[in-house]
Amino acid sequence: MYYDWLLIELFDQMVRIKSGGEMLACFEKVKQTQNTKLANIIKKRVGDDLLAQSQQPQTTKLAKITKDKIFNKFLSLYLKTLRVLVPRSLRDEVFIATSIGERHKWMYDAFSLWRVLDSVGFRDIKVLDFKTSDIPNFETYLLDMNADGSPYKGDSSLYMECIK
Repeated sequence: MYYDWLLIELFDQMVRIKSGGEMLACFEKVKQTQNTKLANIIKKRVGDDLLAQSQQPQTTKLAKITKDKIFNKFLSLYLKTLRVLVPRSLRDEVFIATSIGERHKWMYDAFSLWRVLDSVGFRDIKVLDFKTSDIPNFETYLLDMNADGSPYKGDSSLYMECIK
């Protein structure tokens, strides 16, 4: 079951062509069947508790606006403008046209990424977690961490640090 979820998590993010993709279908099936074993795996990997009864009132769209979301909207508009200006011959190499969020072009496991980094001259290669770094005051940046110190999206991301 864990393996099946990892396959969905890996491949769905690379080839998804509709919002939610196979991950959303899996989420809905877990809710429908009340599959606690798979729900626990998903909660650990991505942070979503699929079987929890929502006690929180719906927040308004205005309350969900953050600086990051505003920045990302401007970045998206900027990239769309750039895409129009880039010659067609180069466009498909540089931009991945997708109508839904972020499509992952490359995905690595820790061993494979370590080998790639090592092969191009990086040293002191380390696998870390979402809150650990040799960068001074790293924890204050809240990159993949909520303000309460919990991981932003479960523990499924790979964090590596190295020196060139």
